[in-house]
Amino acid sequence: MKFTNKTVLITGGGTGIGLALAQLLAQRRNHVIIIGRRLDKLQEAQQLTPELEIFQCDVADPAAIDALFASLQAQGIVLDALINNAAVLEMWDILEQPLPSAEIFNRVSINLAAPICLTQRFVRQADRKRTNYIVNVTSEAAIMPVPVLPLYSASKTGLSVFTQSLRVQLKNHPFVVMEVMPPPVESRMTTQDLRNSGPLVLPTDFALGLVKQLEAGKLDYAPGANAWQLGLIRRLAPKMGLHLVDKLSRQQLHTV
Repeated sequence: MKFTNKTVLITGGGTGIGLALAQLLAQRRNHVIIIGRRLDKLQEAQQLTPELEIFQCDVADPAAIDALFASLQAQGIVLDALINNAAVLEMWDILEQPLPSAEIFNRVSINLAAPICLTQRFVRQADRKRTNYIVNVTSEAAIMPVPVLPLYSASKTGLSVFTQSLRVQLKNHPFVVMEVMPPPVESRMTTQDLRNSGPLVLPTDFALGLVKQLEAGKLDYAPGANAWQLGLIRRLAPKMGLHLVDKLSRQQLHTV
């Protein structure tokens, strides 16, 4: 099955994995709408790929999500696919770095509450006479949490649980629910914000692999070697594995 001639909404579509997916799907004759908080990044993406449609939307704001779908409805746009890709990721030490409560709510909302809200709105507007697609980008941290990334790990694990639950609820309806666990991908977030010194995958390579798996009817895509290893560690030695992940991630992210 070729993924073409569909209307696709991608959150966080102005940079990184989201942009790579948007460009690839646009090349395959899909109508691609990208959303994000920063209008400048969306406009830069549109300059690179004029076929993209852009919509500024802060997914941490429930009113912005409602406004987005109201606008789509007013334009007569019915989405065939939703890719929940937007996320925030940063190190946090609860003892050393106090955060305002509003900031904690904001970060968890972007990673978890927003995809849930967007998915509900997507399902409600979907044409049940054809196949619809929900792609949730979670994380290898959903297999084994990364203690230096507690908000990210907790929220991405929540999204993974929501994805699995969604599959059961929608199993007798025309919805394909796919979970994606990327390996570390080259982006500003990994190279500059986290200073990740480990090997990184190009966003274009990851996007191509994801679309190939989607076209092959796969419901899970976790191509990184870490995914298999973390799953094994979680089954055999979860406590020791958690301390090992903490040690290795601190070294890789230059926190020690």
